[in-house]
Amino acid sequence: MKRLIIAIVAVLAVGYFVLYEGFWVWVIESTDVPPDKMLVLVAKTGKEMPAGKIIAGPGEKGVLLEPLGTGRHFINPIFYERQLKDQVVVGPGELGVVINKFGKELASGEFLAGKDERGIQREVLLPGTYKLNPYAYEVKIVKMVEIEPGHVGVMAARSGKPAKGQLADEGERGVQKRVLEPGLYALNPEAYSVESIEVGFNQITMAHLGKLPETQTTGQGAEKFKILSGRQQQQQQAKPDAGGKPVLGAVKFPSSDGFEITIDVTLLWQLLPQDAPDVFARYGNLHKIEENILIPQINSTARIKGSTFGAVDFIVGDKREEFQNAFQGTIENTLKEKRLQVDLALVQDTLVPDNISGPIQDSRIAAEWNITNVEKTKTEAKKAELDESVGLIRQIEQVVEFETQRLEGNLAAEKEKSVNQIAAEARLSVAELARQTAAIKADVRRKIGGAEAKVVELKGKAEGDGFAAQVAAAGGAGDYNALQFAKQLPERVR
Repeated sequence: MKRLIIAIVAVLAVGYFVLYEGFWVWVIESTDVPPDKMLVLVAKTGKEMPAGKIIAGPGEKGVLLEPLGTGRHFINPIFYERQLKDQVVVGPGELGVVINKFGKELASGEFLAGKDERGIQREVLLPGTYKLNPYAYEVKIVKMVEIEPGHVGVMAARSGKPAKGQLADEGERGVQKRVLEPGLYALNPEAYSVESIEVGFNQITMAHLGKLPETQTTGQGAEKFKILSGRQQQQQQAKPDAGGKPVLGAVKFPSSDGFEITIDVTLLWQLLPQDAPDVFARYGNLHKIEENILIPQINSTARIKGSTFGAVDFIVGDKREEFQNAFQGTIENTLKEKRLQVDLALVQDTLVPDNISGPIQDSRIAAEWNITNVEKTKTEAKKAELDESVGLIRQIEQVVEFETQRLEGNLAAEKEKSVNQIAAEARLSVAELARQTAAIKADVRRKIGGAEAKVVELKGKAEGDGFAAQVAAAGGAGDYNALQFAKQLPERVR
């Protein structure tokens, strides 16, 4: 009996480890979560949640708030439903705007939620990977605010206490005093609106049709802003250029004597970074500044100042410069009060009616022709004087050339004469040397011939004296002869 009990216990133990631990735990309960996934659990047992609640608390049936991360998890499928979901990935240069689907209701007048409140969260997600339960949170991936070089960012807070002045401090609602310098900013687009405003030089050119292909509005508004005021549309019908953009007409105004004057104007202006928030709060973005401030100011200044000048003043005299100075000075002072800096307000072409400009231009052309003819006469006289001077110079050049050739010939003759004289003197010296050499040689030969005769004489005397001594030694001539004869006999005869 004891053995039977032991066997049953052993079978049950083996069955437990094989069926439960081996199969149930490692096959049924085991769940692998990849690196880019998360595991959301839904409780199948427990109390029912109150109406309107979407996230289950402890002991409640429903979606659990915290998902499980990467790795292997053992979850009993009888008690929990398992759901693999993608993790939230916020890439470089991006941010995540989080919307809570659960939590306390927002206070009256608020639209941005705190950590435990339902709604759009104030805080944003920076670049990275997050395990956020999709049943509890909605995440919108948006681009960070980028302020490019040459621009500043003007922020407008959409929530907070009411601002005390024109510009708002941190925590107040409205256009902020702080300016964003060039760079990337993780600003919640639901909490702040940011306008990127170009600082530095901007240009507006207003020209008559045919002068320029299109309105010259450069800077941030160059591509987006092409506009004609209602009064300009009445004065001049807008004609689109090849790209379909309307042309901003030239400035027109009546002169003091009732004639219509047309001028082309170029305005070079800039918005300083420190003034950007105040200008933006007062007038709006650059499009609004150009539309509502700059262009109307150009037209009104031209009318007010131009109406004090006659039509002729825009053609001749110093009045044109006086109008230019008055035009630029008025625009500079007026826009300076609005914290817009004007660097140039240039009046370019001026168009005056033909019945005014025609006679003036004709008289000026005649005067110019008269001046041209006088100058031509003066030029011809100067040319004749120049030709005479050139002829005189050429005569002097010929005289100088002749004298130079003559002097060169004289120098050559003198040089040749000197060379011949030196050569003759050299030949004479050589002949004299040859004569003296021949005399010396003759004297040497004579002296050598006398010496040779003396030698012969002395030699003959020496031989005679020797012969006499031999005869004397032999005892006489007869004995000497006998001795010489005996020397000539053969050896055996002697």
